[in-house]
Amino acid sequence: MAILRSGILGHTSGKVAGVVGGKWKDKSYIREYVIPANPNTTPQQEQRSKMSDCVAFAKGIVGQIFNQYVDKFQKSMSGFNYFISQNIAIFDGSPAWNTIVITFGKLWKATLTGAVKASDVITLAWDPTSVGNNGSTADRIYGAVYDTVTGLWYFPSSEVDRSVGTMTVTVPAASAAGDYMCFLFASKYSLTSPTLLEMVSDSTALAASN
Repeated sequence: MAILRSGILGHTSGKVAGVVGGKWKDKSYIREYVIPANPNTTPQQEQRSKMSDCVAFAKGIVGQIFNQYVDKFQKSMSGFNYFISQNIAIFDGSPAWNTIVITFGKLWKATLTGAVKASDVITLAWDPTSVGNNGSTADRIYGAVYDTVTGLWYFPSSEVDRSVGTMTVTVPAASAAGDYMCFLFASKYSLTSPTLLEMVSDSTALAASN
């Protein structure tokens, strides 16, 4: 690598013919242009496949879940990127859907105890009295339902209080119950500012049944 201290070329930047120019520690330089290696090994292909599948899964819940319930609690990255970092290893071609976590927090969980499909409705159920050490029956519960065949997401019309114990999600009537993975989580809002989100729980997941 040649360093250009002065001369007719002055500072060089970018690629010209077979060389590239740039600056490093306030010194201009030129060097031979080398095409970066891309061996495309089997581990690299597997990692790219995991990334592609994980991103495709996550894109459907950016606005509805990450922007609303995750972004606020991530200091150095978006909720979307945090989800990828926590879940990419699961997307190995045959993901264990029930191990995926879509929200992250310290609030007492709302554990799914049932996810029953009848016609075009999936009813999600949880124990309304289970509040742990920091939960409350006034916490809000929200969920999401993922079609593992089509890749589409479905959502409840709104949050409900933890005390309610159930919520419903509308899905295509002709679809099979076994195609759906259901997710549920709790959120806590400020008593003085009801729209100010203070805490969320990890999500829990359960496959739908008939």
